[in-house]
Amino acid sequence: MGKESDQSAETRVLIEKSIIGDERAFKKLYDMIAGKMYSLCLRQTDNTQDANDIFQSAFTRLFLNLKSFRYEGSFEGWARRVFVNTCLDFYKKKNIHFIESNEDLPSEANGFTGFDKLALEDLFSLVKKLPHGQRTVFNLYLVEGYDHKEIAEMLQISESGSKSQLHRAKNQLKKLLADEQQ
Repeated sequence: MGKESDQSAETRVLIEKSIIGDERAFKKLYDMIAGKMYSLCLRQTDNTQDANDIFQSAFTRLFLNLKSFRYEGSFEGWARRVFVNTCLDFYKKKNIHFIESNEDLPSEANGFTGFDKLALEDLFSLVKKLPHGQRTVFNLYLVEGYDHKEIAEMLQISESGSKSQLHRAKNQLKKLLADEQQ
């Protein structure tokens, strides 16, 4: 068995123990993913209070649904989906809607240029300044790796609406970057 198989076996044991109430096992699962999941929450929100609320709610949801994890992919990937869905549910409860647009996009809309020399934390700082819909699609597409079809299903918009939001986000980021460089 390789290192990845050993890690999967360890994770499986931790999940099984957590399901039956072993708090130390759940703490280990928590420690394995908390940093990445909190970063996800921060990227999806514009303030730490909302990120903290989502983070706490998502971990509660994750714990309550551990028994539904089917071991068909990585635990971290499954947890990421729980956290993304919790973020989306949070904004639905706040009655924040996503703007639908079917405007034609230039063929280079999926390219992301002009930011290659920008430090990652500076980019995330700029992303936080985007309107909610643009920030959400930007993060789901470029950071979390979802495709436009998946994003459209999650946000209940069309694929072209997702592409449009991403295109607008990129244009807005270019403007924000230009403003900061002046």
